[in-house]
Order: sequence, then structure tokens, then C-alpha cells
Amino acid sequence: NELPETLLSNTPMKSKLLTVSMTALLLLAALPVAAQDQPAAGEPATSAPKLSPKQQITGFYAMCKQGRGGEGLREMLSSNPVVKPEDVQQVADAFAQMISQMGGFIDFKIVREIEVSNRSLVVRSVAHFERQPFVNEFTFYDPGSGDWRLVHLRYDANLATMFQEDVRAATSGGGN
Repeated sequence: NELPETLLSNTPMKSKLLTVSMTALLLLAALPVAAQDQPAAGEPATSAPKLSPKQQITGFYAMCKQGRGGEGLREMLSSNPVVKPEDVQQVADAFAQMISQMGGFIDFKIVREIEVSNRSLVVRSVAHFERQPFVNEFTFYDPGSGDWRLVHLRYDANLATMFQEDVRAATSGGGN
């Protein structure tokens, strides 16, 4: 199983190469990965505190501020048991390479939250870098235990692409 060529591309930033969908990555990982944090024999099981999607996103951007965006993405993707560790590493490395070309991270703002169901949430945010803004769309899933996991990520440096519906509505008058 290989990742799409655009995901691994190291070419100059072009609009169509900047839009990267991780759906293929998640679909390629057909077999669940064994839990990596299993306690040793005889040790009691301890669980890390469960983080909400907003907490995970805030932590991710805090790592971007420290120049560790790839590592932050790796942590978020590792919460999904169907993603293979080697795929997580490839995606995290490609993401880190891409954002390194945007200059220093300044800040971010969550601009939209869509609760698809009580277990599915889509959060869109704009990250501001020295050279240009960048849009991330995170899709989270909770299987019912309060354990929100990242199941899809879309990112794009073209705001018009990511906010196409909003731009169309604004330019058409939106019926007002």
C-alpha cells in the first residue's frame, strides 16, 4: 500500500498539491493496529486523560508554534487505531515539510464547527503563518467512550478552495 503521490511530493507549493486528503491513508489501513500503550504484565492499566477535539486542536497548534507541527499531527493521528504507524510517520513528515515553507506560526482561529452527529464533529480552523494563512479541517469520531479520535484531516493554503460555499454565498448576495 502506497500513499498518493501528492502526499509525498516535495515540489514547490501549488494549489492542487496543497490540498491533501488523508481519506486514502485511513482507508489503506484496513487492519487495526494493536494498542501501543498496553501495560506490562502485572501492572494496573492506566489511561491518559481523554481530550476533546478542541483540546487536541489547541495542543496541535501549540506544537506548530514550537516548530513541531509534524510531531503534533503524528500525535493526533496516533489516536486512531486503524492508521498504521509507518503511514502516520509519512504523513507527519510531509506535513512538516510543507508548513516549514510557510514561515513561522503566528496563531490560529477555529472558524466553523459542524456536529454531524453526537459522535462525529468537523472543525475548520485557519492557521496564520508569516507568509500566508493555512486552513485545516479536522474530522473527529467518538465511538461512544468519550475517546475522540482524528479520522480525517484536510489542509489547504488556498482559502477560496476551503471556503468555497461561503465565498459563493457572499458574492451572490446570499438571498438578502
